[in-house]
Amino acid sequence: MDIFVNNLKVISNGSLVVNVKQSISFKIGSMTFVFDFPDDGREEKDVKQERTENTMTTHLINFNNPLGSGLKEPTMMATLATGEKLLLNFSVDALNEVKIFHYTWFIEPKQEDSHE
Repeated sequence: MDIFVNNLKVISNGSLVVNVKQSISFKIGSMTFVFDFPDDGREEKDVKQERTENTMTTHLINFNNPLGSGLKEPTMMATLATGEKLLLNFSVDALNEVKIFHYTWFIEPKQEDSHE
């Protein structure tokens, strides 16, 4: 079974429950994507990214809403060796010292491979 959202192929989705001091890592191909949940004491949310050769770290700062905070649309994270784009959509629910990270990873197929 293949699942598509518009022309984006879903390659993985799920939810992870972690302590606020823990980070989450996804290894996709030669890249590692790390997500953490710092809190700087302000109410304003922010997303900051750092990239090294094979690792992208995304800091989800002040994602503290118990009803959830996240993206409205998938965001591009990388271009794979195949030329396909790797995208991610996520939301974060905050429950005291726990974060629930809901995620969906997508591949945007090359034009000749696109789903009709």
